[in-house]
Amino acid sequence: MTLTQLEHVLATHEAGSFSRAARACGITQAALSNSVAKLEEELGDRIFARTTRRVALTPFGEKILPHLVRLLAGRDAIVDVAKAQQAPTTTVLGHSPLIPSQILTRIVGAIRDAGFGTEIRLIEENLSDLLQRLGEHTIDIAVLPEAEYASAFRSAPVFEEPLFYVPRRSIKATSAPTEMKELGGDTFVMVPDRCGLARLTRGLFAAANLPLNTYAGEAMGYHVLQEWAALDLGSAILPASRLANDVRAVPLLRAPHVPATVTYRVVWHKEYRRGKELAALLRPYRPQQPATPRA
Repeated sequence: MTLTQLEHVLATHEAGSFSRAARACGITQAALSNSVAKLEEELGDRIFARTTRRVALTPFGEKILPHLVRLLAGRDAIVDVAKAQQAPTTTVLGHSPLIPSQILTRIVGAIRDAGFGTEIRLIEENLSDLLQRLGEHTIDIAVLPEAEYASAFRSAPVFEEPLFYVPRRSIKATSAPTEMKELGGDTFVMVPDRCGLARLTRGLFAAANLPLNTYAGEAMGYHVLQEWAALDLGSAILPASRLANDVRAVPLLRAPHVPATVTYRVVWHKEYRRGKELAALLRPYRPQQPATPRA
């Protein structure tokens, strides 16, 4: 008995004719009739009653038909599982433009090493846009700067780095760290509020009970903030990984001897199964120590 013979029996039953069944199976009528006849011989009874007009199931055929259908359905289920295993699966990872490339490299490597899908797709967008995507389940997980997230989201820290103060050109150069309390009278150039850096900067000033005076224009990139500081339009606050090599910057302190830092987190929707699975995969990661402050 073979699965092919069972397929020929089912095709004949559905078509009601050996000739139509043979056409559906892509073989000759003689080959199909011979296949069914050999199965009947093996089972010891006739499956079909043959007439000049129609081929119909015998009582024996009616008894075995449900078992035959289940066998073929089981075969199809096995094939479907095998195809699903071989088919490409995509992990969609969103990240803020603020995230250092070294963090993305580590996270992408961890996902790839775990075999969590055969393709990893990165989407870079602002914090607010990525949170919306998480809510819509159009991305699996996101890597974002620490912020106040809605109750629908869960997060875990993966990296931490120091923040630096980039003074505008007219402010006297110094190599000493600057405390937040010294910045109340300064003006700052900013990126749009939907960006994680803007939220971070506003949070720093709110925590220090300081007013945030902002330049009227908005930059669309972190390098632009540094260029505008050099043009004396305003000062800026940036993480160490986003500073150009030649920019004038000093470590920022929240309080005496307390460095200002930014923590990056993996964020997922608490009801999204794939996001939760990815979060569990990345759980071993913990914030690294801040990088050595620039001289």
